[in-house]
Amino acid sequence: MSRPSLLANDDVARWLSEHERWRLEEGHLVTELKTKDYASGADIVMAQVALANRLEHHPMLTLGYRELRTEVWTHDQGGITSLDLEYANGFDQLLEGFGDVLS
Repeated sequence: MSRPSLLANDDVARWLSEHERWRLEEGHLVTELKTKDYASGADIVMAQVALANRLEHHPMLTLGYRELRTEVWTHDQGGITSLDLEYANGFDQLLEGFGDVLS
């Protein structure tokens, strides 16, 4: 499979301006969620597995008590590509079904 190339900084900045949940941190897209409990965060982790597998692009997830950190970047490119934006958009759509567990 052909891997996408790095996006221009302006393209990433434009995308971030339209997606308040996400920020750029050390070349990675990052979002941190507060959940009502640990199980809710675990449910979100499990729900995103299908998205990650479909894209063959797997984020770094850190699950804690009432919090979930998601970090995504294209490892072999060393930064943000269209694949990362596709994952982040899909993750945002997935979260629409979890509105009752996010605080």
